[in-house]
Amino acid sequence: MLNITESHLKKAFFLILVVLVVLNFFETPHVPHFGLDKYPGFWAVFGCGVAIILAKVAKGAAHTFLGKDEDKYMENEKAMPIVDDSHHQEHH
Repeated sequence: MLNITESHLKKAFFLILVVLVVLNFFETPHVPHFGLDKYPGFWAVFGCGVAIILAKVAKGAAHTFLGKDEDKYMENEKAMPIVDDSHHQEHH
């Protein structure tokens, strides 16, 4: 059985990134669209950087907009009276 950990996945990801950058030295774009994409490996590094930034922004947004205090729902329960209706059950 394979024992794949987060460390293994990170190593595999960076190995693939390095391979793509090395391959880009042998196969460069014919006509760069703007200044930076004439450099080998630009798109691999750019894609990795943007993915990391998007993940950080999404995590921050999730904590900001979706995160609640631990006691948030306990406050609502304290405000609501506890109703004991066990003595109101009908006997058939």
